Amino acid sequence: MITETIRFPNGRTARLVRVSPETPLDAWLAALDLGSPRALVVVCGGAGGMNAREIEAVRPLIVDGLARLAAREQIAVLDGGTNSGVMALIGEGAAHYSLTAPLIGVCPAAKVSWPGNPNPQAAAELEPHHSHFVVTPGEEFGAETEFLYALAGALGERVPSLALLINGGPIALRETWLNVRQHRPLVVFRGSGRAADVVAAAREKGESDDPLVVEIIRCGDVTIFDVREGPESLIQLIRSKLWEEKHGQSGYL
Repeated sequence: MITETIRFPNGRTARLVRVSPETPLDAWLAALDLGSPRALVVVCGGAGGMNAREIEAVRPLIVDGLARLAAREQIAVLDGGTNSGVMALIGEGAAHYSLTAPLIGVCPAAKVSWPGNPNPQAAAELEPHHSHFVVTPGEEFGAETEFLYALAGALGERVPSLALLINGGPIALRETWLNVRQHRPLVVFRGSGRAADVVAAAREKGESDDPLVVEIIRCGDVTIFDVREGPESLIQLIRSKLWEEKHGQSGYL
């Protein structure tokens, strides 16, 4: 395991931990030093496959909804860490609302670059407002999933957690299933495109031709959220899923 500090051109720094299958989870959790967030939101979202219309549809929800609430409530956010799609929007919101809770990206080292690691084979750069990164073995996106959900599972044992499916492709769909397997409530953004709209349609129809989608709907605690509802509605929904439904009261400050 290797730990280093990234210094981004915007003046921000992030802690990066390189892990391998042999690295004990406790060791890289300690190396990340995530502090004591009050809750966790795991984001399964679109990256380079999102078009401009889809990005604009979800921007206010991510920037003024998720990121604003995470900043106020000290909610850790876990995602893929690249400077694209939903993850770039989370970084935008983190900067705007001065997020101090952990914003953690997990991705394969072979596919990304960062200051001090130019990587000519990279398909994406690390998002420069994340506070922590875990970089993993593997030559393709998706290789990081095992590590991401090891981390999600460990953090989810400590604090309430929730998953969001926003747009996304096959990797996001598989990650959605892993959230269901970890008994994490799932909010699906209808109108955000691709995988999220497929799951939302299946939830409403009660059927799908995709066995994975069928299992997500059959086994998951799935809530459909329409992107037209706006950031305040999303904030209320996240609050209810993290705290009110389990404890009978709001955790909102």
